[in-house]
Amino acid sequence: MISSKSGRRLDSIAARLLLASALLLPLFLGLTGFFLDRAFEQSLEVAERARLRGHINLLMSVAEPITQNTQIHSLRMPVTLSDADFEHPNSGLYSYIFDQQAKLVWRSNSAALSDPPDYHRIAKSNTPGKMLFSTKLLGDKLHFFARYTVKWEDARGNPTPFHFLVAHSTDDYTAELKAYRNELWRWLGAAGIFLLIAQTLILRWGLRPLGRLAQALKAMQSGDTSNIAGQHPKELQKIVDNLNQVLAREQALRQRYRNSLADLAHSLKTPLAVLQSKLVEGAESDGDLQQIASEQVARMNQVVTYQLQRAVSSQQKGTFRRTRVEPIAQRLFTALQKVYAHKKMEQELDLAPNSTVAGDEQDVMELLGNLLENAFKYGDKQVRMRSFIDESHLRIDIEDDGPGVPADQTERILERGQRLDTSIPGQGIGLAVAAEIVQSYDGTIRIYRSELGGARFSLTLPLLPADD
Repeated sequence: MISSKSGRRLDSIAARLLLASALLLPLFLGLTGFFLDRAFEQSLEVAERARLRGHINLLMSVAEPITQNTQIHSLRMPVTLSDADFEHPNSGLYSYIFDQQAKLVWRSNSAALSDPPDYHRIAKSNTPGKMLFSTKLLGDKLHFFARYTVKWEDARGNPTPFHFLVAHSTDDYTAELKAYRNELWRWLGAAGIFLLIAQTLILRWGLRPLGRLAQALKAMQSGDTSNIAGQHPKELQKIVDNLNQVLAREQALRQRYRNSLADLAHSLKTPLAVLQSKLVEGAESDGDLQQIASEQVARMNQVVTYQLQRAVSSQQKGTFRRTRVEPIAQRLFTALQKVYAHKKMEQELDLAPNSTVAGDEQDVMELLGNLLENAFKYGDKQVRMRSFIDESHLRIDIEDDGPGVPADQTERILERGQRLDTSIPGQGIGLAVAAEIVQSYDGTIRIYRSELGGARFSLTLPLLPADD
């Protein structure tokens, strides 16, 4: 059973990477050592064959034929050879010459104290003119053998074969290979330890930004900072930016809730005071009291509705929500046509294909609903809604043929509680809500004179969220 402490270790990125390195490094170094060992062993064998070939060539260069009746029956060799190992008894390097019947003709001084090898056991077949190599036992030790069959021609051109044989003990080869392997695995082991230490240091250095990020989060959690401060590597910076954006949005929402509750309490004080004074003083008739109560309750209902809308209409940055405009616009036109059926409004809906808003559907419904209701309320006989798309923005124009908005009042009517026409019931909050929603999506709202004669509310909204 794995303990919770072991589980915590495995949950660490550094521990996982170190564990993976500890498992992979021996495998990698083992394969490296194996291939290096094979390469060195093959190089030793190639060098050994080159030396044996040199010895064979040396023997053939100093050999002289011994003739009898114009026929070659043996070879004459120098008393001593240039290579000292051929002169020292049992030196490990031996040379032999055999005739065509595999009878020993000559052997080096180093082989004088040992029995000659059985040529037929060593040479299963002969290929004149070709150097042949093998590894056989000579006595009780393993030796490398090189043999070469040459045909010596006499004066009449009759060939006489002689077999040159050189044997070299594998002791030097084995000792050199063993020493190399000892050094190889010693250095590979040291390299493995060094790499693990280096990997540990690199991981600590590479993961240090995560530690700083954790400290910044802890400082923010404790209230020392309001966001994640500091510069971070580019791999983490986008995460930090998104987290800061979420934190800013959350703080803005909390501030919005506080402001909404404060505004709600302040807005309800006046109608409640009116009702309280009428109840205390007493109205002239029940009808008057009912009318006053109805008016004040309606006003409170409007105030509560506005504050709730203001509190819940939130910015959707950092999301990938897409809301199509056309279905919402059609529903709003249908509903408003019924509400203002007595005006018999002509409505025109001309939207560009794929008109979408990078935002929440409820926000889009609230935004377009307030502006279209404003157009139906103040329009005379005609309301028009159009949309246009450029590379990165969607523009929506909502127009009517009403009295319009004076140029010097276009900014003021977007403020909460500001109205131009007080003859029509309302609290003057619809346009303020619309302006807040547009601002929350990094968009703009402008008011112009419409070709229809009234006002043209022009919205510009990004097609993608602001952080894309």
